[in-house]
Amino acid sequence: MGCGLVVPFLPGHIAMYGERHVLKKIIEAGKLAERLGAKIIGLAGFTSIPGNEGLEVAKSLGIPVTSGNTLTAALALQGIRKAAALLDLDLRDSIVAIIGATGDIGGACARILSTEVKQLRLAARNEERIGAFALTLSEGNDIDVRVVNYVKEAVQNADIVLLATSSLTTLIEPCMVKSGAILCDIAVPHNVGIDVARQRRDVLVFEGGLARLPTRCLPQVGAWRHISQDGLTIFGCLAETMALAFENRFESYSLGRGNITAARIHEIESIAARHGIELAEFRYDDVVYTEESITAIARSKCQNPRHSIRVN
Repeated sequence: MGCGLVVPFLPGHIAMYGERHVLKKIIEAGKLAERLGAKIIGLAGFTSIPGNEGLEVAKSLGIPVTSGNTLTAALALQGIRKAAALLDLDLRDSIVAIIGATGDIGGACARILSTEVKQLRLAARNEERIGAFALTLSEGNDIDVRVVNYVKEAVQNADIVLLATSSLTTLIEPCMVKSGAILCDIAVPHNVGIDVARQRRDVLVFEGGLARLPTRCLPQVGAWRHISQDGLTIFGCLAETMALAFENRFESYSLGRGNITAARIHEIESIAARHGIELAEFRYDDVVYTEESITAIARSKCQNPRHSIRVN
């Protein structure tokens, strides 16, 4: 049995009240979880951001803490690969832009995709950190890695865009992306404007990092995003915590920044799969993609290769 404890702060409250105040409340919730008998704590949503991806929270508690970022990154990569296959896009010949590339999830995805794609465009607020990161990715890899200062420049004619920022604002508008583009938005709140999914029927926009649980979990889970005939959808960070609990792996699996490796991603994918946890369907807010709509996107891509479409 598991329980959900709510720390009643929206993302904007971190800026409003300050990180230390929000972190204190998260730690208080963690101590309550300890008293309730929890064996592991998963930090969902923005609760892993204050305190270096759960590291500060873990120091104050006596039970394991996981940010859930490893499975979230794994699901984002699964979604990108699946979307590329559906749109007949060869990753080895693709241009990938990562916005928020020095974050824990964005950085992990960049390291893995650097061995799979043609060109990486990296954007982040910390110019010094992103420059050093780009040099690291270039070493030993036959890949074109570029640091880009502006989001608009990064996504121009990109085949795939991954958004993994802590920004509270919309970064992608309908006129900024090319026909046939794949947009994977992990950010909460979303960085891709909802008008992109509603107006640009020639691009595939989806919420990245979401997991689908089997229907047998329905009576036990109260914090789902969407329910379908095949199961229910939750955030990957919550799914990681559940998978570890099902596996009796009570450990701080994802903690701190920069510790997600390809081996850890493979391991958590295997653990999740053993318990029926898999990639969620493609959707963005109230837009759900069917086979027909994805086929239409693929058709538009063929008709308008490497060109953006402006929607008035």
